[in-house]
Amino acid sequence: MNTDATATSGILHPAVIMIIEGRVPPGGREALEAFFAQAPALVAAHRTMLMRLQWNADDDRRFRAVFEYATERDFEPEDFRSGADRDVIDFKSHLDSLVEGQPVVTIWRETSRQLSEDLVRAYWDLVDAREWDALAGILAPDAVMEWPAANERLVGAKNLIAANRDDPDGWTIAVRSIIAAGEHVASDVEQILDDGGSYRVITLWTVRQRRIVSGTEFRTAVGEATPPPWRQRYSTILG
Repeated sequence: MNTDATATSGILHPAVIMIIEGRVPPGGREALEAFFAQAPALVAAHRTMLMRLQWNADDDRRFRAVFEYATERDFEPEDFRSGADRDVIDFKSHLDSLVEGQPVVTIWRETSRQLSEDLVRAYWDLVDAREWDALAGILAPDAVMEWPAANERLVGAKNLIAANRDDPDGWTIAVRSIIAAGEHVASDVEQILDDGGSYRVITLWTVRQRRIVSGTEFRTAVGEATPPPWRQRYSTILG
């Protein structure tokens, strides 16, 4: 996503980051920007700052809003999943009226006190947002990533983060699905390159003690392979 900054945060080391993603209806971009620019009462009341509002370069109706909280106590009343504060309820209701469907809310905690699925979704959101310091907070220091197609293994969170950070290609990440069963998580994402190409990325994760400890990732270029002639009568070509 491209970034259009709407506010600058003074919180150097947030305890919680909340990411809200969704899509506005046709002509709804200006209304959403005005909504976030108003600095709602709950933001000032709980010393929470909107870090930025981002718009997708390939779909100018798709957005991501990033909030950060100095402490867990600041965040708890505003947790969209359980917050009962009237300001939060009104804020969410107003936001819901401006977007298509329900926005997706991802929570990253410095303490990583969250579910396995949350951790993996936060991983992809933080990679897409290039939030490298926050990403380090959900990876085990000795995390291992394997890329079988390249016969390659990365050992250590620092190496995994650097491999993402130093990738010379421009890209965005679109999460298609995440399935979790205890400490085992599978994610299906699409990596959309700035040059128009795309990859489907399937990753099998292990999450333990509130950290991502390992992943095995399979990355396939979309549309590069041609079905063998013998199989074509059984299948169709995807969109």
